[in-house]
Amino acid sequence: MKKYIINTLKCTSVSTFAIALLLLVSCDDFVDIGAPEMQIGVEEAFNNEASATGAVLGLYAGLSAYDEHYVACMECSADGVLPYTNGYGSFVSNAIPTNSYYSSYYLWGSTYNTVLQANYAINGLNESKMPSSSVKSQLLGEAKFWRAFSYFYLVNMFGDVPMPLGTDVIENASLPRTAASDVYDQIITDLTDAKELLGMDDRSLGDRVRVNQSGVSALLARVYLYREDWVKAESESGLVISNSAYELSALDETFVNSCKETILQIANTTGVSKFGEMYVPVSEQSMPSFYLTDNLFNSFSDDDLRKSMWIKQVTVNGQEFGTIFKYKVKSGTGNEYDIVMRLAEQYLIRAEARAHLNRITGANSAEADLNTIRNRAGLENTDASTQSAMFLAIEKERNLEFFGEWGHRWLDLKRTPSIVDPTNKTRADDVLSENKPTWTSTAILYPIPESQIKINTKLTQNPGYNN
Repeated sequence: MKKYIINTLKCTSVSTFAIALLLLVSCDDFVDIGAPEMQIGVEEAFNNEASATGAVLGLYAGLSAYDEHYVACMECSADGVLPYTNGYGSFVSNAIPTNSYYSSYYLWGSTYNTVLQANYAINGLNESKMPSSSVKSQLLGEAKFWRAFSYFYLVNMFGDVPMPLGTDVIENASLPRTAASDVYDQIITDLTDAKELLGMDDRSLGDRVRVNQSGVSALLARVYLYREDWVKAESESGLVISNSAYELSALDETFVNSCKETILQIANTTGVSKFGEMYVPVSEQSMPSFYLTDNLFNSFSDDDLRKSMWIKQVTVNGQEFGTIFKYKVKSGTGNEYDIVMRLAEQYLIRAEARAHLNRITGANSAEADLNTIRNRAGLENTDASTQSAMFLAIEKERNLEFFGEWGHRWLDLKRTPSIVDPTNKTRADDVLSENKPTWTSTAILYPIPESQIKINTKLTQNPGYNN
């Protein structure tokens, strides 16, 4: 049986939404939903469960088409990972040109393509003639989750961004930038709606390749953390941690597609993750596509099991390089999918929220959650006993736990106030100015693509990128 998804024609800008249509297309590396081989229009796609399911599954497939570029760009922007080739060099130097292909096409264009597809799904399901059902609620909840997920990354990469919520071509083509605070409000609205729509239906827990209520709580916890709503961040992360369907795994099982630590992952039919293809070298004598900086490699103590299990050293021309070895399979067949969210993040979100609430040590404290992650890595309990020390301990643990994953280090440095000048600068200034001679404070935002500003005169450029 063939496998099908609903996908959009590639749309690299808000202004080209006019050419985007939903088509039923064959896809041999996604999810089998048993749909017939045909083409259908946008309105008809949401009038029955099979085609509507295909439309929403297209959101997952769309992310899979560009997720490795997301990760590569943001990981290179931080201080931990370097590319072997020069393709991502401007992200390493934090001097991204306004016409950068990676920024314009993958970070901006592909993300807005997902937004458009989600908008079609949300509007189509709301206007659908399909009878109300648990399937319809599930699909609408998933679509709202992916719109929120897309806007979360857009607002963190670019700051204020256009925020189309519909499919009107003229309106979308000329939208100005929306304040980041308002984008965050919409993200929370979408996730709150999604949580209610998905209810307690955890039928996807077998392979964790569909969004469920716990997945929504996990993203909400992250959003509340970034918004400095510590009480809600603690609450949402706690809901996921307390769900017995999830548990921290042994380090050598964390990135296997059957792992109970996984909250959400993107499926494929080969069992080879895009991140395995991206990080794993061909042999121990081959140069990896990305390797760790000395700063990150030396941050691991020798008794940290993540150093031995998640990092592999290769020797090329007599020089040693540390490569990310979380995923083990580069090609052929395997048992790995692209992990989007996992339980360890929820412990560290709750630890940070509790630290801000000044619950540093003792029961139900930042210390307890931090030690859960440290002990899993074979490390002794933290010695941080003050709020400031705990913040730094959590920051370091997030770096050691999430290197190579979804730009966590980059986003953490950008969102956290500087220790030296917390009013005007961020931790990115503290850390990256020491390691990158070209660093400037304005580099915490990527440039709005030059091509978009030429098309839409209501768009303005981020500071630091005007010639």
